[in-house]
Amino acid sequence: MKIRVSTVPTSGMKVDAPIPLEPLNLRLNEGSRSADILFTAAPIADLTISKMLGGAEVKGIISAPCQRLCATCAEHVPNEVIAEVSWFLQNTDETVIEGMDGIDDPGVLTYTGDHIDLEDALQEALILQLTPFWHPERDEQQRCTGCKKVCAEAKWSSSEAEAPTKRTLGALLENAQAKKRK
Repeated sequence: MKIRVSTVPTSGMKVDAPIPLEPLNLRLNEGSRSADILFTAAPIADLTISKMLGGAEVKGIISAPCQRLCATCAEHVPNEVIAEVSWFLQNTDETVIEGMDGIDDPGVLTYTGDHIDLEDALQEALILQLTPFWHPERDEQQRCTGCKKVCAEAKWSSSEAEAPTKRTLGALLENAQAKKRK
């Protein structure tokens, strides 16, 4: 999604457009053998771009449906990912400062010339909203809202009660020394 910043009116402009799906899924699962998370439809960016001195301000959201692994059942379940966007687009042609290679502020996107491509930044915004161990909420019957399986607290607490007791490091060392003496 390329934006020509020099043509953004001072009153601002509204952008409501999709970004390509395939590059997002390729980037998300790069280097992975299995796709734990897979976006199922093109993400939609709903942005407002306002002209400012030396660049522009971008505010809005990007959202996309996806399939994710549920931590309860380890099956793919549908989910919606929504990311808020708030950036300042900084034209580096107008603000060249000697000895400064770039701006390291995460809320600032730099560009040269008239155009900036927001696709990579929008992909990153979505990817950063993902957690590796996603656990959906539970409904009033203690069913997972994603996979619809029952995951009552009693099941989790009973397995914890059967877990072996924890020992301190000192107790483990004393036990090891006692076995060594025998």
